[in-house]
Amino acid sequence: MEKITVSPVETSTEKKCFINLPWTIYKNDPNWVPPLKMAIKDQLNPKHPFYETGEVQSFIAKRDKEIVGRIMAINPVEYNKFQESKMGFFGFYECIASVDVSKALFKAAEEWCKSKGLTEISGPFNLSTNYECGLLVEGFQDPPQVMMTYNPKYYTKHLDENNYEKAKDLLAYRIDYPVSMPDVIIKISDRAEKRNKITYRYLNKKDFEGEVDIMLDIYNDAWEKNWGFVPMTEKEFRHTAKDLKTVVDERLVVFAEVDGEPAGFIVGLADLNQVFKQIPNGSLLPTGLFKLLTFKKRVNRMRVPTMGVKKKFRKLGLETLLYRKCQLNAEEAGIYNECEASWILEDNIDMNKPLIRMGFEAYKTYRIYSKQL
Repeated sequence: MEKITVSPVETSTEKKCFINLPWTIYKNDPNWVPPLKMAIKDQLNPKHPFYETGEVQSFIAKRDKEIVGRIMAINPVEYNKFQESKMGFFGFYECIASVDVSKALFKAAEEWCKSKGLTEISGPFNLSTNYECGLLVEGFQDPPQVMMTYNPKYYTKHLDENNYEKAKDLLAYRIDYPVSMPDVIIKISDRAEKRNKITYRYLNKKDFEGEVDIMLDIYNDAWEKNWGFVPMTEKEFRHTAKDLKTVVDERLVVFAEVDGEPAGFIVGLADLNQVFKQIPNGSLLPTGLFKLLTFKKRVNRMRVPTMGVKKKFRKLGLETLLYRKCQLNAEEAGIYNECEASWILEDNIDMNKPLIRMGFEAYKTYRIYSKQL
């Protein structure tokens, strides 16, 4: 009988095994997109700003001497303060098609969370809701867009076998460009713009730090009451933003102002996963960096990962207005023929309803699971 062991990741060799495992799990999956190894190393680096608000322990599973699984247990200290909870997270889960290995991994994560005084565990969160999260349960037909997760179908069985239950579904919507907005949307938009003195502007890269300040203020105000939300610290937000500065298309980052006051913003990102797909070893050297910097020749999809409107400006229809403005700018750019809006909470009517009215179709579902400890 093969022996399964799970041990904490402590040495540089073990960390390398943790990072490299997906290349084994997905070697025959045409829809998997190799992550940039430098990005994963950054997330695992103790100097990453997340670790000022939380603590983690990574584990690897071996069957005899073969690496067959990994998981990270997370104590999201700031999240629990904000939500007044005792919740643990799990993330970075990868495993061969073995329920026994899966059970050993989850047992290790759960025991670690219990040792921290946590009474429930939820995930997958690759650190928190401010990063990649959710298990893909519907929509395996094509590769994931940038900063979205992907996994084998059998992972749902692993969660079921470990007695995890659905906590919340996250939806991804898509639409083909060019698109003709329904007349009712155009009329409502035009009326709202005139009545409320709404104006728009692009991201100003020359004042990138100042723009990030505005986005952080809107983001933390807009999302405060959302399920699973934890405010991003200024360090976290800036850390995430700086990684995108080089490749962001400023036409797809739109600010809405009401009578001159910043009220909301939307971020559209070129689907860099179409570039990462062409870098199978996950390394920018020797040719990956060139492919990344010339991404406009290699992408035709885009994703809207975040959009926020301050609470005081709700009910003005800014959500629809921002999506419409971003869509017009994307079509004008002439390189995008598909847009994904993700992720959206399944019960967020204020976001789901306008997207459907604009012609978006829900085409992928990601699930957050939870379990009492």
